[in-house]
Amino acid sequence: MHSGSFCLLVTILSCSQTIFIINMKRPPGSDQSLSDFFAKYLHGDCLPDEPLSRHTSYRVGGPADYFVYPRDRDDILRLLTVCRRSATPTFFLGDGANVLAADEGFRGVVICLTKYFTSISHNGLEVLAECGVPLEKAVRYCEQHSLGGIEYHAGIPGTLGGALTMNAGTDKGEIGGRVVWVELIDETLELVTMPREEIFFGYRSAPQLQGKALLRCKLSMLPADFEILRQRRESQVARRSARQPVEYPSCGSVFKRPPGRFVGQMVEASGLKGTRHGDAMISQKHAGFIVNMGTASAGDILHLIRLIKTQIKHRYGVDLECELKFLGFNAYPV
Repeated sequence: MHSGSFCLLVTILSCSQTIFIINMKRPPGSDQSLSDFFAKYLHGDCLPDEPLSRHTSYRVGGPADYFVYPRDRDDILRLLTVCRRSATPTFFLGDGANVLAADEGFRGVVICLTKYFTSISHNGLEVLAECGVPLEKAVRYCEQHSLGGIEYHAGIPGTLGGALTMNAGTDKGEIGGRVVWVELIDETLELVTMPREEIFFGYRSAPQLQGKALLRCKLSMLPADFEILRQRRESQVARRSARQPVEYPSCGSVFKRPPGRFVGQMVEASGLKGTRHGDAMISQKHAGFIVNMGTASAGDILHLIRLIKTQIKHRYGVDLECELKFLGFNAYPV
C-alpha cells in the first residue's frame, strides 16, 4: 500500500461546495489494521491499489490504497469506525461522474455503493431506493411504473446519492423537490433518517447532506402516463446529446452557473473554446465542458480549469466555482 499519508476528512462525492481531499501523513501501522479488518470482517469486496481511472467518468486518476464495495449498512459502519480509529481518510464515490482524481491517486479508502446498494421499489406513488442506484435506472424505473417527477433527469450521469447531495436537476425541476426523507450515517457514525423539512435543497447544494454517508431515500412521485414520460425522457436525452460532448469522457459541467450568466458563453467569448493542453480540451461543442480526447492526465485537465478561471475573472470579474470535486491532490488545486 501507499502508506504515509492521510486526511482527516470523511466526505461524500457529489456535495455542492467545491470539495478537495488532500494527502497527508498517516500513522504507522494503519495499513496493517486495515488489512486485518478487510481479511476478517469485511463482507463486501476490497480492491487494493485500484486505479481510480477505472471508476471516474474522466478516465483519469492514480491508485487508491483501497477501493471498497461494502455489502450492507453494517459493513459501512464497521469500515468507517476502523478508518476513524486508524486516522485513515475515506471518500464516498458514486460512479465518478463529477470528480477529478489526482494522477498520484488517493492515500486512503474509497467507498463505493454501486455494486450492492442498488435496490429500488415503490408503493403507490412513493419510491424507495438505495443511493447506489444509477440516476438513469431510477428514471427508467419510474417511467415503467407511470411515476412522474424525475423524467427530466434523464441523461444526467451519476447515482441517486450523488444527485441528492448536489440537488441535481434541470430547469424543469430538481431531485430535492421529490424527497420525503434520506437515510444516512452522520459524522458521529449514527444512523439517521432525515426528513425533507430538515434539508435545504438549493441550487446544486444540500448542505445538511454534506459529510455524511447516504444510504437510501424515499421519493414522492406524481401519477403520469407512461408514453408521456417516455417522450420526455427521449427528448431530454436527445437535447443533451445535441448540446453536450457526450462522445468524449468528461465530468459534465465543470463550473456552476453564476447568477445571470452562462459559463459556456463566457468561455467561448473569451476565445478559449477548443483550447487544448495535452489530451485535455475545452469542448468545441460546449465550452463549459472539458473533455479527455484520449490520454489526458488530471494535470492536463487542471491546467485548463485554472486557465478558464483566470481568464473569466480577468474579462468579467466573475469568480467561477467548480462543480466537480477534487480527490487526492496535495493542496487545494484551484
